[in-house]
Amino acid sequence: LILLNTCAIREKAEDKVFSKLGELRALKREKPSLLIGVMGCMAQLRKGAIQQRAPIVDLVFGSPAIARVGELVERARREGRPVLDVGEAPLVKVTSRPGRPGPKAFVTVMEGCDKHCTFCVVPVTRGRERSHAPAAILAEIRELARAGVREVTLLGQTVNAYGRDLTPPTDLAALLERVNELEGIRRIRFITSNPYNLTSRLVRALRDVPKVCEALHLPLQSGSNRILAAMNRGYTRERYLELVAELRETVPGLALTTDLIVGFPGETEEDFAQTADMVERVGFDGLFAFRYSRRPGTPAAAMPSQVSEDVKAHRNTRILEVAERVGAARSRALEGRELEVMVDGASKRDRRQVSGRTRCNRVVNFDGGGRIGVGDFVRVRITEAMPHSLRGTLVEEAAHVC
Repeated sequence: LILLNTCAIREKAEDKVFSKLGELRALKREKPSLLIGVMGCMAQLRKGAIQQRAPIVDLVFGSPAIARVGELVERARREGRPVLDVGEAPLVKVTSRPGRPGPKAFVTVMEGCDKHCTFCVVPVTRGRERSHAPAAILAEIRELARAGVREVTLLGQTVNAYGRDLTPPTDLAALLERVNELEGIRRIRFITSNPYNLTSRLVRALRDVPKVCEALHLPLQSGSNRILAAMNRGYTRERYLELVAELRETVPGLALTTDLIVGFPGETEEDFAQTADMVERVGFDGLFAFRYSRRPGTPAAAMPSQVSEDVKAHRNTRILEVAERVGAARSRALEGRELEVMVDGASKRDRRQVSGRTRCNRVVNFDGGGRIGVGDFVRVRITEAMPHSLRGTLVEEAAHVC
């Protein structure tokens, strides 16, 4: 059995899936009884193309059907013909288990998105916003804590819209307060937030709930009001700057990261310049920049004035250069500070050192002296800011700072 778990956000991800399916043709000829399945968002969006371009596929099912994967596999074996399941299904809490022993885990708290950004396929592939019950989420996190997990990241396509659809309604701030009470959990993160749903109550939770880390990923996508309107993002650059001002005032030392799309249909040099200006004004600690990817069935795919791939690539390079400069200045400001670090393991660059992350999600590499292990919390003095990480020296006593 081979299952490919897929994404449909960008065309490049789909191309990789079709390439992998091409590689599997020979193996399928050698082993006709081998079941090959495609699951996830691409299966939901591109089911017809998968069946047409890859007849070796025995099973195609979307994200809503993941809770029934065992049943679907058995059905494909029994029926001996392709099985397709891409309809909407009741929301089922699929509990997470660490893939290997470790101190971190991701916990899905909601599915779907109601925002309908013109570039995005998520409302089609994941459906409307649906929240899991707090009791089910808390039960899952308790089990993870018993298994040794110390940091949980709460997941949702629009995680800060959590709870509005429940009866009675609740919100993400209330959920964070309840997770904070669980024994064994030392850190709480959440991703991804939408500026449209960022409330003052959630901003205060970032400050007041002790285990919630001082880090927020808040996608901007564009700094141009004209492009934001074309994207149907539901806010302006001025509103985004107001949110940033509130965040900076309420949560000193907050690490703020974002997503940007360059080359959206109709984006001019002036629009792009406004995006670069926003990176400077906000002072992001880091960002992910993506070239606009034309997704079938989305309003943006049919918009006029599509931007050429060469222009997209050039703008992507330029915005990353701005981000590197801004992020480097933010990193240098941490030199000399002592920060709490949770150890992840050996450093990727130097196996003689250990690596971990601060509460603000900064990677720190340092000499552990052979005395610390994965999941330990230690204090580290930052000695040097590198392009994508920090270097430091171990300080003996523990601390609970950013």
